[in-house]
Amino acid sequence: MFDKGSLIVYGGEGVCRIDDIICQSFGGQQQEKQYYVLVPVRSASSKLYVPVDNEKLTSRIMTLLDFEEIKSLIDECEPFEWISDNKQRGKLYKEIFASYDRKAIFSLAKLLESAKSGEIECVKKLYVLDDDAIRRVSQILYAELSYSVELSPDEVLPIVAGKIELKKKN
Repeated sequence: MFDKGSLIVYGGEGVCRIDDIICQSFGGQQQEKQYYVLVPVRSASSKLYVPVDNEKLTSRIMTLLDFEEIKSLIDECEPFEWISDNKQRGKLYKEIFASYDRKAIFSLAKLLESAKSGEIECVKKLYVLDDDAIRRVSQILYAELSYSVELSPDEVLPIVAGKIELKKKN
């Protein structure tokens, strides 16, 4: 069970604050259920209600990565191979975001940064689907890392790409 006020990551929503834990019935339910009320930090006007007893949904709630976990992921992850076929590449992006596998997202971030900076020879230009994936990585993963290690999202990209070393703040 998570505590009210905790910062967590909720699947594809990214960093959220547990605003409250309430008992309520929705949609004509006869019996009240307990819910986490999640407020995404990037959209404070939104609220998500996650039933505490729904294992499938609560399994998407994760604690923020700490410094050592972030460092380990940066060091361990290798970028994916570039997929020339746009449809297949888009399918890979969709699968990674749906799973919210952090290691895969780090690998994707490294791939996209390499493609964006011209380091992959076969990539002549990025398509809308690649730009969308870059934006989504920024919103989700980079937001989490900026909260975890107190960096702005702009500072996180070069660190994930391995261009700047991650240093612990005092």
